[in-house]
Amino acid sequence: MNYKKGFKIKPYEIQVDGSVRFTDGTTNKLFANQITCEAYGYKYDSVSGACKAYDVQYSNLQDVEKKNFSQLIGSKHTISEGTSDTLVSGIKNKTFGNNENCFITGEENTIDRDIKNATVLGKMGKASHEGEVTIAGGGDEAGFLQHSEIQISNKTTDATVTALYVQGDEDGATGHVYPPSNSICIYEMYLSVICTGGADGTAGHYKTEKHLGSILKDNSNTQTLVSSSITAISSAGNTGTAAIDVTAGDTGMVVNVTGAANRNLQWSATVHLYINKTATTI
Repeated sequence: MNYKKGFKIKPYEIQVDGSVRFTDGTTNKLFANQITCEAYGYKYDSVSGACKAYDVQYSNLQDVEKKNFSQLIGSKHTISEGTSDTLVSGIKNKTFGNNENCFITGEENTIDRDIKNATVLGKMGKASHEGEVTIAGGGDEAGFLQHSEIQISNKTTDATVTALYVQGDEDGATGHVYPPSNSICIYEMYLSVICTGGADGTAGHYKTEKHLGSILKDNSNTQTLVSSSITAISSAGNTGTAAIDVTAGDTGMVVNVTGAANRNLQWSATVHLYINKTATTI
């Protein structure tokens, strides 16, 4: 089908649910607004925002490839294979593949491969952790100047040193918090632990504290904890301790906790990473 006069996109393919995807000649599977949709003779569904060639009734939603549904608003996005249930708006944003349940809005933002449940806002932002929320402020490349918020957690039942992991998933794509190479990063972490029981534990005992510091990471990914401090906020009972380790090679910023014997403890921390990365080798 040829482009209609005055329009920069045209129909590309019709999905199994009857919705029509468009192309600008470079980026495929774009979504059309109502004027464009109706100009090509299709019906615009104002409720779902979809351009429809026909309506289909399904008795089982599993029959519809909803899990592969992503919506693109804007232009010149690069959406790699495996991206699903993702909303991308703006211009020149990119997913590297196997990304699910993500949201990108702005300009020239990226989400690394295998990263899920991430959000990137602004310009030149980069999400590299599961569930990461990134607010970007421009820069020469994606991920150079930004603020990221990352959730880490785990559980302990004894005094064994135990690492906290992104979204509590030791086997996830990014287990720890990773500052980028050639950067100086400020970290601000709010950590809490609560006892849920155990032979020597008292349900409801807790501790909360704030960790603040900075990490220098060079081109070979050698990390230096430049400064660090811990501020106690509140506590009740014996719930163990937490410490930050950046010394074991390129393992990122590892948050290690040490619980207490016969106490069931649930640990949770939110890490704010303020990134200043350069293209210059340091």
